[in-house]
Amino acid sequence: MEGFYQAISQLAKSGALPAMFEHSFMIRGMLAALIIGPVLGGMGTVVVGKKLAFFTQTIGNAALTGVALGLLFGEPTDATYAGLYGFALIVALLMTYVKHRTRMSNDTVIGVVLAQVLGIGIIMLVLVTKQFNIHQIEAILFGSLITLTDSDLFLLAVVAVVASGVGLFIYNRSMLVAFNPVMAKARGLRPVILEYIFIVVLTAVVVASLKLIGALLVLVLIVVPAAGAQNIALSLRQFFWLSLIFSTLSTVIGLLLSGVWPVPTGAAIVLVSSVLFYATLILKPMLGRAGVRQGE
Repeated sequence: MEGFYQAISQLAKSGALPAMFEHSFMIRGMLAALIIGPVLGGMGTVVVGKKLAFFTQTIGNAALTGVALGLLFGEPTDATYAGLYGFALIVALLMTYVKHRTRMSNDTVIGVVLAQVLGIGIIMLVLVTKQFNIHQIEAILFGSLITLTDSDLFLLAVVAVVASGVGLFIYNRSMLVAFNPVMAKARGLRPVILEYIFIVVLTAVVVASLKLIGALLVLVLIVVPAAGAQNIALSLRQFFWLSLIFSTLSTVIGLLLSGVWPVPTGAAIVLVSSVLFYATLILKPMLGRAGVRQGE
């Protein structure tokens, strides 16, 4: 990768690219943005369709607890992968299991588990700060370009490829279950199995993107581009592609803004995605579009 970084850096020094790309961490960040933007945009349509918005926030909070657990069990501060993925996956599967074992709605189950995760997370953070500097896990909270490593980028790419492959296979089925469950059952689909598969893939993608976006802000990048796309899309195809475009624009432009101004990457990405969302609200009456709705 060093040769690639040097080549891009030389282009920046010659004026062919913005000067910020003289630094390898900015190059890594842009690569991460180009990888994660389309994936989160595509998955966001299913999240919005299945009303799982706060599920992603719970996973983000669970990931923070997982980082603390990884540090306490001796993982290196820049690679707490076992604690991070392990605890987040356990929480995701627990929420899905409880939902299907009870008659409670999605938001009720997520609210219960979110409260539990927050309680455990606070305890874990107190324990961690006695042994480690809080700034060592700050990147997980808000996202940071500087702490993004080649290993993080490689892992993100692998997760994105796997998620894209699985997502393409189950996307139409998942959207049919979300928007027309009666027809889905008539066609013999198994909603529970599809949901477990999607939840595992979504959890992996959310956790892999935390260093760029941050646990407190990952919800926004998944939900807001898809919500903006839903405002003006006339079909599920348009819904998908507009969400993908909005999410990618948010990550790329947000990354560039964080390179110009000393602000957290995740916050800049959230700002851009919010501007795009309100732009769709303004354009919606001009275009005369009602947006995609469940059951239609």
